Amino acid sequence: MSVKRLCDKMKENLTNLNLYEGGRTMKKKNGFKKLLGMAACVCLMTLLFGMTTFAANKVENLALGQTIANTDEDASITHYYRFSVKKSGYLAVSGVAVSGSYTLPLQISLCNAKGKVLDTQSVNATSSVASMQELGFGVNKGTYQLKVQTPYKYTLIAAYKKWDEKSGSTQKKAVALKKKSLKKGVVGIGESAKKVDWYKITLKKPATIQLEFETLSNGYLYATFVPSRSTRTKIKGSYTVYSWNRKVPFTMSGTVSKKLPVGTYYIKVYRGSSDSRINGVYTLKWKA
Repeated sequence: MSVKRLCDKMKENLTNLNLYEGGRTMKKKNGFKKLLGMAACVCLMTLLFGMTTFAANKVENLALGQTIANTDEDASITHYYRFSVKKSGYLAVSGVAVSGSYTLPLQISLCNAKGKVLDTQSVNATSSVASMQELGFGVNKGTYQLKVQTPYKYTLIAAYKKWDEKSGSTQKKAVALKKKSLKKGVVGIGESAKKVDWYKITLKKPATIQLEFETLSNGYLYATFVPSRSTRTKIKGSYTVYSWNRKVPFTMSGTVSKKLPVGTYYIKVYRGSSDSRINGVYTLKWKA
């Protein structure tokens, strides 16, 4: 699922944002006395604690697929948009900031349920550069928040697609990958950078193995072919391939008759570095 389809709603909101001249009004009743009281309080706190500004937080629930149009233009307010996903999947986020008749990149942070920032990136739904139009995240089951703090009006939208995770957490628990079938996996943001997904292929007769590894990610994800010790010297080809938003085919064959010997082979999928911010989703297919 792409956020681009949902951004049609956003364009309507952008028009409204450009025309909107929003502002806050002060209650007239006792306004002068209240203003003096507030000024005195601010001065006192500044003298005591050295504070010059007071930031506010605002937390709202976000329904995935919902368009948020914010017009407060107040950089002192940090907005948190809270949502939950019941299963692992792919989260796509798009948005844009508006200043007068100009559109600007909008900085968005993806946070965990407690507000800890997992990653921060900029997005501009109206950009002519495809890579700027939306952000993508591999997410595990849980509660998340999108954090925005800007002096501009902005529009924000998020969409989610379930991506079934069926992998083994260790080599002993490797999930079987059958011929002409595929497995989906999620390398979730915020999880341990050491996490590895394991799969296994069992050959009952000698054969070559043609695989296909495809990712939708914000960095390199790796797939390594792991033969058993007894067959390690009897295969040829690249043991490891890597992908970043592309489909990568690779073929494993043997040194004798170009066929791998009978046995069990393993494939592990993992991040290209120890940076837990690298995340995404992938498919692994045994083509032939």
